[in-house]
Amino acid sequence: MSAEHFGATRIIALALVSTSAWLSITLLPYEVSTLSAGYHVGTVGAGWIAAAELLALACAASYVGQSIGVRDKRRLTILGLAIAIGATIGCLLTDHVVVLIGLRLLFGVGTGIIAATTNALPALHSNPGRLFAYMQLALGMVFGLALFAVGAVESFAGRGAVFFVDLLFLLTLAPVAFLLPRGVVVAAHPSKTRMNLQFPEGAVSALAALSLMWIAQGALWAFASTAGTESGMDADSLVKWFSIAGFTTPFGALAATALGNRRGYGAPFIIGFGLQIFVALAEYCFFSRPLFITGVLISNMTTTFTTPYVQAVLASLDGTGRASAFSGAAANFGAAIGPALGALLIGRTVAPIGITSSIMFFVGLGLALSSLRCVRLGSTSRPAA
Repeated sequence: MSAEHFGATRIIALALVSTSAWLSITLLPYEVSTLSAGYHVGTVGAGWIAAAELLALACAASYVGQSIGVRDKRRLTILGLAIAIGATIGCLLTDHVVVLIGLRLLFGVGTGIIAATTNALPALHSNPGRLFAYMQLALGMVFGLALFAVGAVESFAGRGAVFFVDLLFLLTLAPVAFLLPRGVVVAAHPSKTRMNLQFPEGAVSALAALSLMWIAQGALWAFASTAGTESGMDADSLVKWFSIAGFTTPFGALAATALGNRRGYGAPFIIGFGLQIFVALAEYCFFSRPLFITGVLISNMTTTFTTPYVQAVLASLDGTGRASAFSGAAANFGAAIGPALGALLIGRTVAPIGITSSIMFFVGLGLALSSLRCVRLGSTSRPAA
């Protein structure tokens, strides 16, 4: 099999364009509040709409991922961006709730296509872990910038502020997508590659670890304000520390980039999942203001640190990029399930969410470590950087 070479320009383009696949998760709290108050669907209804959008994203990424090895990833990314841009313009123009729901599902389809293509491309590089770390670094910077942008445009964009920010980022990134490599893998039997639903040994464990991590993170993110209140935080303090935490997100990816695979994957897995267990307990179980603030500040960093290592294992297991393409679906399935799980667990206290999330992180760590046994260094042929 063969694929195009990557240069610095294409690596930067990939890192930037990949962030558009995460817009639904990044702006999730703002979207829920917009749908709830601006379109009068209520908090529960808004939560279900957001979950349906994430499920549409995950389903689209799963469908496209089945044949991603033989597909032109540049064209698919451009198609995904076009769908997402069209859906977002529609959201800004409509007042009809039913139409809006359909457009949010269409937005999820567009970003799901982008998630599949951008997560598949690093598998065709000689050092996929480093590319995934760059992508998480770009995501961390966009995360803080996007949260800030919604507040900045709200004065003139009104209830459509979150959709306006979506459109702004998508229009900015669309021209960059033309710089992506085509990333077509030439296989001996492309017809079999298209419909082969089996993953290499170990890939399912890595995907399950990633999904469990994002289910737990989704639950923790959705009810962080409630947990903060139980820890003695007032509303103004929560806004301040959440804003600061948004801009600490890139540091996890920076650490992953600096460490690389010099220590293998086992140690980063233990560090990443271990810190996420600490975050779950600090935010939801100790009911201490200092510990809650500490958990908030490092929470996003643990995600951007751990995710590229799991994705790098998937890329090592499947050089066509198909397994890593499904990582976007796994993350978004988890992000959609997490808030619903949290709603079921929450009672007179938020502690059950923290305990359950900690267990899920621990199981995820075990699955991630088990997938390492199937990684054979040098077994996958990749083009040079």
